[in-house]
Amino acid sequence: MNPWTLLGLDADADTRSIKRRYAQLIKQHRPDEDAEAFQRLREAYEQALAHAASEDQRRDTGAEQWQAPASVVQDEPVMAAATEEPAQAYRAAAAGQRVTGRRPAAGPRAGAGGRSAALSAGPLRHPGRRGAEHPALGHAALAWLSPWQADNLPRTHSDALAARLLALELETLQQRLQAGEERAVVDAAAALLASDWLQSFDRRRQLHDGMLWMLEATEHWSGGLFERLCRLFGWNEDTGELPCSVERWNWLCWRCERHAAGQRVQQYLQLDWPLRAEERAAWLLLKPMEEREARVLVDHFDDQDWQACQGLDELLTERYPELAELLGLQIDEDWRRWQPRQWPVPATIYAWLMLFTAMFATSVQDAHMAVYLERSGGYLGLAFKDLLISAGVVAWMVMLARGWGRLARYLTRLDVPLSRLLLPAAWRDRGAGMLVLRHGLPAALFAMIVAAFAPGLVSGWLVFGTALLLEVLFLGLVGSRRSPWLRWSMWRNSAFEVDYSKKAEW
Repeated sequence: MNPWTLLGLDADADTRSIKRRYAQLIKQHRPDEDAEAFQRLREAYEQALAHAASEDQRRDTGAEQWQAPASVVQDEPVMAAATEEPAQAYRAAAAGQRVTGRRPAAGPRAGAGGRSAALSAGPLRHPGRRGAEHPALGHAALAWLSPWQADNLPRTHSDALAARLLALELETLQQRLQAGEERAVVDAAAALLASDWLQSFDRRRQLHDGMLWMLEATEHWSGGLFERLCRLFGWNEDTGELPCSVERWNWLCWRCERHAAGQRVQQYLQLDWPLRAEERAAWLLLKPMEEREARVLVDHFDDQDWQACQGLDELLTERYPELAELLGLQIDEDWRRWQPRQWPVPATIYAWLMLFTAMFATSVQDAHMAVYLERSGGYLGLAFKDLLISAGVVAWMVMLARGWGRLARYLTRLDVPLSRLLLPAAWRDRGAGMLVLRHGLPAALFAMIVAAFAPGLVSGWLVFGTALLLEVLFLGLVGSRRSPWLRWSMWRNSAFEVDYSKKAEW
């Protein structure tokens, strides 16, 4: 069956009409309902597209490869005389005067040979060039050419001239776009779209294709420019008025979204201080900061901030992986070192074990084996009593350490450089690990409590030093992002699970 009959179109239908008609018919012939009808429709659609593409290529090839006749090229005196009127029009346009075409007094065909020779010897004589050697003649011809004057030229000549002049205008628009003159590009495109010669030679489709090529070939342009061009040319995804394939359109939309995301990130980084979660996430991942500034920033993070950091990381690494490089920024790939770590649980257990051991050793030493053990229920009673007392003391220490951690945030600007001076780099973890004032002072206080409950047979300073050393080693493990649990512990794998419901505990 004839594909045009099946599609209900004429044989000279363009590509956009074929695609629009196919989109309408595919709703009537669904592949899951009538596979045979859908196959026929698909074959007709592909044949029609191939025919339309071959016709477009034949017309474009014919226009680009046309050469002026040898007689016209060799007639230099005639060309010089005929180019006088376009040259005058160009000089008048450069001086800011209005250029108007004058109809020849001898009739519509008067002067056709001279003007045709001039235009053929100018833009049409060198179709492969970029117009660098004939800028005056090309732009003068653009101002001089009008619907009624086109009758003075052969159709092949006028079509090739219109195509060449439009290519020159698109090249100028691309240069302006590369220079960042987006408003001038939109104004020039609007004037070009409304020009008489573009309407008379029906070069609007070539203009649409040229604007798309210009956007694809230029690296930097804003989403606002794309929106204004869509309104100017009537491009609308909702109504199906697309100037290109869906894949190319989606790629242009992706470019707009990437540019908008880059603008937001740059605005966040230019703030004096971030107040919202998205702004703080941009600072943590992209803004070069000292350890003190980063520590002060992270101390105010909550669950929304960590979710914003995760979202920004996915945006920059998965959706727009080249955006950071385009903006001249460097992503901190190790930003997760600042996330809260669940270290209080093992710290509480270790602290209770040390205190309980010291208290039970003291109770056994001081107990009178004959009388006291009978009244207290023996060793089991001593252990139960020391367990309750040690648990109460440790609970009190946990609350005290939490309160001190909040107060110590006001000492961060002093704590970070002091920790850099006294602690190993691995323990500090570039400001995200152990700090002397925030973590070392509570550890020293608890070591003093353990030494106070230690048995008298052992030196109190020895107990204090041993307890402090064990606590510092524990804090060093946590600060260097290693598990504080023993390797044989069944819970060691979950010791560093991130808890987004809390502020940073470390």
